[in-house]
Amino acid sequence: MPKKRITTYHKILKEFTKKNNKLPEEQKISIKERRRIIKEDILPKFKGIPKSKVKVRDIKSLIVTAIKNVPPKEICDLNYIDTSEYAYVEWYALDETISELVPDCVYVKVSAGDFGETRIVNTRNYEYSRNGVRAIVERIRPEADNSSGKYIFSGYQKLRPRKKNNGTPENYYLDFVLFEVDSKGNQKPQASTESVKYELPETTKTKKTKNKIKNIIEKKIKSLKQKREGKKRARKTLDKNIDRFTKITKAITKASEKKQTPKSKKALSNAKALARKQFVKASKLLEKYYNEGKLTKVQYDKAFEKLFKEFNQ
Repeated sequence: MPKKRITTYHKILKEFTKKNNKLPEEQKISIKERRRIIKEDILPKFKGIPKSKVKVRDIKSLIVTAIKNVPPKEICDLNYIDTSEYAYVEWYALDETISELVPDCVYVKVSAGDFGETRIVNTRNYEYSRNGVRAIVERIRPEADNSSGKYIFSGYQKLRPRKKNNGTPENYYLDFVLFEVDSKGNQKPQASTESVKYELPETTKTKKTKNKIKNIIEKKIKSLKQKREGKKRARKTLDKNIDRFTKITKAITKASEKKQTPKSKKALSNAKALARKQFVKASKLLEKYYNEGKLTKVQYDKAFEKLFKEFNQ
């Protein structure tokens, strides 16, 4: 089996990873961000230089500079975060909450009782499918019947195993506990809701930091809300255009079954031209919204199937 070719990029990534592993938890950089920094800031410095002549000391120097330019992550400490921001999370919004609203340097876990639980993982390394969150959401889906309010998650700050409640940021994690809500609104937790929090000193600096973090998270929530509304509008527009195409094709099928006159033949020809035009429009919208991230793969596949089913009629 041929050996994998080691490029300058891989050489830099190896050194960056070694340096990153030695950083304090709150300063570590996600693999996604490291790759971006390498491609945009470090790799161009070695353009045209053979890999054999790229010196490790030069790589390390550039990595140190890059790390210094990364803004400090003040929101990695759960003790500064008001976990009530994560008190009500719909079951279907769990992934985007973890990936977009929780800071990318906080430890998280999902505890969903019989639906399963995940390991404690840092959001820096979070992946929807790989970390087990998707499996839990898909197990809930049939029970929830795609409705809202029946199952919700709520975040609780807890202490990581064998760690002390001494205020060290990496000692804590945010546990998203599943609640089942009955018809009367009673909530039944599917895991422990006992939380642990370190009492920070009530100083002006503490208050300022808490307010700063609260503003950052609320800004993220506002941004996510706008993104959701954008997705909702996109799906509504797409459905409207597919439905219009479906209506035209059904009218064509119905008209084709009737006896044709010169007038009806012309009308049928015009309808077919309109159908082709509408099909192209709906197809372009489908691809556009999917590429923009406004449709999930499941939503894309369903819309694609509906559109092409009518096209092949």
